[in-house]
Amino acid sequence: MEGNTAPDPAIHRMLHPRSIAILGASNDPLKLSGRAIALMKRFGYTGRLLPINPAREQVQGLPAHPRLAEVDGEIDLAMITLPADQVVEAVRDCAQRGVPAAIVGAAGFAELDEQGALLQQQLVDVAAETGTRLLGPNCLGMFSLRDKAMATFTSAMDGDFTPREGPLAFVSQSGAFGTFIFSAAQHAGIGISHFLNTGNEADLSVAELLGGLVELDEVHALMAYLEGVHDGPELLAVARRAHELDKPILAVKVGRSDAGARAAASHTASLAGEDAVFDGVVRQFGVVRADGMDQLLGAAMIFAGGRRARGEQLTTLSLSGGAGVLMADAASRHGLDVAAWEPEWQHRMAEVIPAFGSPRNPVDLTANLISDPGMLRRALQIAVEHPGSDLIAVLLGNADHAADELIGAIEHAYRSTDRPLVVVWTGGSGRPRERLRELGIPCFTDPGRAAAALGALAGYSLRPAPPSPQRPPDVDHKVVRAILCEARDHGRRHLDEHESSRLIAAYGVPCAGAFTAKDPHGAVAAARELGAPVAVKVLSRSIGHKSDVGGVRLGLRTDAEVRSAAEDLMDLEPDVRLLVQRMSTGTELIVGIKRDPAFGPVVVVGLGGVLVEVLADSRAGVVPLDAASAKRLLTSLRGSGIFAGIRGQAPRDLDAAADAVARVSWLAHDLADELEELDVNPLLVDDRGVVAVDCLAVLR
Repeated sequence: MEGNTAPDPAIHRMLHPRSIAILGASNDPLKLSGRAIALMKRFGYTGRLLPINPAREQVQGLPAHPRLAEVDGEIDLAMITLPADQVVEAVRDCAQRGVPAAIVGAAGFAELDEQGALLQQQLVDVAAETGTRLLGPNCLGMFSLRDKAMATFTSAMDGDFTPREGPLAFVSQSGAFGTFIFSAAQHAGIGISHFLNTGNEADLSVAELLGGLVELDEVHALMAYLEGVHDGPELLAVARRAHELDKPILAVKVGRSDAGARAAASHTASLAGEDAVFDGVVRQFGVVRADGMDQLLGAAMIFAGGRRARGEQLTTLSLSGGAGVLMADAASRHGLDVAAWEPEWQHRMAEVIPAFGSPRNPVDLTANLISDPGMLRRALQIAVEHPGSDLIAVLLGNADHAADELIGAIEHAYRSTDRPLVVVWTGGSGRPRERLRELGIPCFTDPGRAAAALGALAGYSLRPAPPSPQRPPDVDHKVVRAILCEARDHGRRHLDEHESSRLIAAYGVPCAGAFTAKDPHGAVAAARELGAPVAVKVLSRSIGHKSDVGGVRLGLRTDAEVRSAAEDLMDLEPDVRLLVQRMSTGTELIVGIKRDPAFGPVVVVGLGGVLVEVLADSRAGVVPLDAASAKRLLTSLRGSGIFAGIRGQAPRDLDAAADAVARVSWLAHDLADELEELDVNPLLVDDRGVVAVDCLAVLR
């Protein structure tokens, strides 16, 4: 379910405009409608600047035009700085003039009230009608630092600030907060190529703009600040393209919502709200999700260097043994391995550090480093040569008086290797950090933040390719169609357990043997056919979770037990039927399907059976999945160690569980227009395979 990856020429012209028209341009550089011209003059934009103002012959020293139609030559981008009620007509003027893209900065649209929403719909309609692409409305615009094209009225450029150009591009749904992140990135030494604020996204979305940026040679990594996702397939298409080009997408998404956890017919809907789905899907497609601005900037700092990790082994060299231990703890939390060095390499390191230091890893250089800063050069040379040093961290503090020699040692080591190397320099004047960042060497003040960035880099570097699943060849489509047609013919949306189990069985998911029964006599006959022990369940299309109403009897061995259970269950509601099922054992999983508003059908896996909502251990992925992706989903569960076997139990058949998840994901894919929700709960897994013992499906 992926969107179009072909770049839009209009977006390319917006990103590198050779001519910019400003509609409603003001002669006052302090006004919002005058700031863009002032910024571009200040920073040296060399393209054509075309002020449109019918009341003036000149605007800020530039010739002004009364109307857009009177401008000669091509126009790549229009910046509309007019009030909201004049914007729709201005967009029409842009389209008639052949302008491919326009920025609408005005507020007063859907973010305001119902009348504003109607005005925004007119804007949507005119964009669709004319083909002119729109950024905004209610946005700060965009800028390209390479071209000095500052089509924005942001205050982030105020004062004597000189922006730092670099290989990261940034798209933000938030205007003001997006520029806060931009400014923080600049102060952290992170160079930016482009910044775009999408505002209300009447037309252009974050995903579409990322799709244009990822194709630019000068862009090596992308950042995104999201408050919501409206075009999931497009975002996944861009993520796949970014994977192909090895250009990481670093994303912060706020608005962690419980909207998906409201009451629903299935456990799955309560397990995976919109944010849980987003988290699972972006990881599945290699997007690096940061938990807030600090993590985003930390990741950006290390990804900006373009280096990749060959593994997860971290070598730490520290002036302080305590700082080394802190770094090791943080690194472990972020999936890195701070393993002790091999004896021969410990011996080599011991030859260049004090006898009371530690050569094991973390390497404790001791405070002697202050009086002998040359020690760092010698120790780093060994760390760079060590074959197990996939990533290297240097932890320092204060030491301003020795900073030049220490920085020289770090720069020498950094230039001598292509392995990721970061510095944590805590305390002091801050000048050493500034110098390291000027040299392009990632430098942090906190070991935990550095560890998070290194963990993100390792995870991205070792990422698997996005899934390319193959459809199961043994699906019984006739059974599937028969089940769906029978339900539709009778106006039913809820399938009972027997119908639901037949549905997943048609996709090759093993199900426990079962028979339906109309009365206690039939239940006894079914139990005899299946062999004890059996379960007897109420079979009803109106009862979703049978255990909640006492609708399940387990472990029945005799005719009398089966008959008694059947009689009790038939009293639950009129015309109830029964399901008699062979008992099975194993570790309880849940495999479910839900529809996400942005990404469509997703599959959800979790541990716990009836306790799944209490344990809250679940993961989600967009469908369809291949078996390898399904296995990664299962092993990413917090309790995934259970698959290896605990307390003397045999290992669980992870391959069989992954195959079942993949098959359910194909069911979700194929029946995307038919199926609203589905729960296989539980799917039991033991050392011999899997079996589904309960299933509930709800049609759209």
